Amino acid sequence: MNDVKQNNKPTFNAKIGGELDEKAKKLKEKNTKYTKAYISLLFLGAFFADIGSFLDPSVSIFAAVICTFLSFLVYRRKNTENLSEQWTHTRVIAETIKSEWFMYVVGGGNYPIKEEADEEDCLKSLNSRIKHFMDEYKKKIHSVDGDYVESENVYIKSDSFSRRHKSLQERLEYYKTERIENQKIWYETSSKEMNKKIKRYNSSFKLVVGLGTLIGCSMWLNLWQDLNIPFIDNADFFSIAIAFAFALDAFSSINQYERLSIVYTKSYHDLVDSIQELNDPNNDISSNEKVFNEFIEDIENKISNEHKSWSITTSTKNMHIS
Repeated sequence: MNDVKQNNKPTFNAKIGGELDEKAKKLKEKNTKYTKAYISLLFLGAFFADIGSFLDPSVSIFAAVICTFLSFLVYRRKNTENLSEQWTHTRVIAETIKSEWFMYVVGGGNYPIKEEADEEDCLKSLNSRIKHFMDEYKKKIHSVDGDYVESENVYIKSDSFSRRHKSLQERLEYYKTERIENQKIWYETSSKEMNKKIKRYNSSFKLVVGLGTLIGCSMWLNLWQDLNIPFIDNADFFSIAIAFAFALDAFSSINQYERLSIVYTKSYHDLVDSIQELNDPNNDISSNEKVFNEFIEDIENKISNEHKSWSITTSTKNMHIS
């Protein structure tokens, strides 16, 4: 059920929600491309404006205006397509369906295992909830003029009955391995990735600002005067460095590396606590269906707190990269 990539980050590759995952991936890649493009063009606009005294002034200003204008067009296109909103709604529905599927197959939340229960009715209840979630998702995507995923693969088939018929111990072990441990590793790996990106961007920012300040001071003190190099004498490297540094900072802020690191770290610790609770011999999780049911629901609520927090992203038109 699970697959592990070379970077040791597990991915849930069940067919349930797979098409939604693929759609979200494409939206994220498109948003990232637009983001890099408009920030880079904005920097180039500032760059050409600052080296105007080295190039032909009319050429330099023309290049600066063109780059700035193109940056505006790309930024406008990015916002017009509402990629962040589409991505958020698509990721939330994908994770919501996966959560419902896990609760159903192991007997948690709204899908308790009962001897007298009619499994067909339980399955109908599950698919009814999924239909409701899908309808809400389509409305949200339609409201931002996006294209939603229309797929029958999000609905659960009766072949999921087999796992529900297994013993409580078997279902618990399956859920612990395939859901809790899987998500815990994913959060831990993702948190480390975000921290690395934060450090990389912070280091780059400091380096560029430091070099810009050093070059600016040396030019102010006329340390380059004896070299008699027009490009160095005339270009405003200090302003260029500052523009580049803030381009780096803008890209880091847009991708919300710091916020995501905090969210992933919290989710990781929540699941570590849940595993400790599960391993505690003094509880009835492994012997009582009702306690087990409530435990599963609590875990899914913890996971959903993370992916539903992505909706905050839409208020600033930002998107995380994972």
